[in-house]
Amino acid sequence: MTIGGRRSVVPRSMPFYFTVGLLLAMPGPSLEAVRADFNLTYLLVVLTLIVPSISYASGTIMGGLVADRLGRRATLTTGVTLLVIGLLTSGVSPALGVLLIGTCLNGFGFGLTEAPLTATISDVAGDATGRAMTISQMPFGFGALTAPPLVGALLQTPIGWRGGYLAAALLVMLAAVVLLSARIPATTARRAVGDSLGSAVMRPVPILLGMVIIGYFSMQLGLGGFLAAYLEADHGFSRPAAATLVAAFWLGISLGRIIGAWLALRVQAYDLALGSAGLSLICAIVVAAVPQPAAILAAAVLAGLVAGPAFTTVVGLGVRYRPSAAGMIAGFMLAMGGTGFAGLSLLAGAVADAVSVRAAVAVMPVTLGVAFCLLLLARRLHTAELRS
Repeated sequence: MTIGGRRSVVPRSMPFYFTVGLLLAMPGPSLEAVRADFNLTYLLVVLTLIVPSISYASGTIMGGLVADRLGRRATLTTGVTLLVIGLLTSGVSPALGVLLIGTCLNGFGFGLTEAPLTATISDVAGDATGRAMTISQMPFGFGALTAPPLVGALLQTPIGWRGGYLAAALLVMLAAVVLLSARIPATTARRAVGDSLGSAVMRPVPILLGMVIIGYFSMQLGLGGFLAAYLEADHGFSRPAAATLVAAFWLGISLGRIIGAWLALRVQAYDLALGSAGLSLICAIVVAAVPQPAAILAAAVLAGLVAGPAFTTVVGLGVRYRPSAAGMIAGFMLAMGGTGFAGLSLLAGAVADAVSVRAAVAVMPVTLGVAFCLLLLARRLHTAELRS
């Protein structure tokens, strides 16, 4: 089975990742509108980021375990069904409690889908997993790029931010039809159980790589989550304009994924991941430290551009660490990322309330710096294991 075959899961997962990009990029531009709609503090409004992150982490663990033991297709089908139900619930939410129920369901459904999908791509692509994941997730950035102007336009209509969730639900249903029509290889229970899933996951390298993903998610929180609030609160942009300008970061992500797929054929995976993380750190420092809006937006574009291949390359390194436990390792690493994102969201919300939104954005470069150091350590340990 090839990466680009007619029924390969790689091209048929691309519409799904477009909708995921749209979904994950909506909360940031909507943050101020949701806060005003329900009269919330920043610490309370970030519950709309924390709840789906925690449920996503639970879903990835469950999805990885079930997919390795019982098969990929049934897990994928269940996951996308819960994702759609959650989006529809969020789209009709009359109160914060209902919105949180919806985000909990869509977070769990997404996690339940992503872990087996990542493992399936690993099954198909083998040692080219990082590049295959980068290709499959190229549309992610374009979906995310669509979200800020969509939310900006919806905020000027009676339906408001809720319309984004309803649009995402429709797109997920269409993308799921394409995804589930792919040829998905079966996973034998003997193969998964025989390798001791727990021992494969609880190794230093997957743990370190999972912590690196937290650093990547911190950048999504800072630039995809708080950038609109930062531009509105600190620089006087109107709410629709600030929501739309978040597209600067997602434009960079879109282009970065394309460049990353090209570089993956020419640069060793750890070198690509380290270069991406290091350059992202520099851009994050500029965003947090420079007061000029033009410089902030330029740095946001560059941050997305250089960070584009980071996530898929790091996850690819993890799932190829023990291919027979790919689903469980993917679930574990993504769960670490989701849990870290939830914790960072809580921290950023508290900092925004106590200090300023700009101070909340400054959490991002600190986390990225730690992630860069952990990635260096992961490479050293992984290389030592391969040589022994």
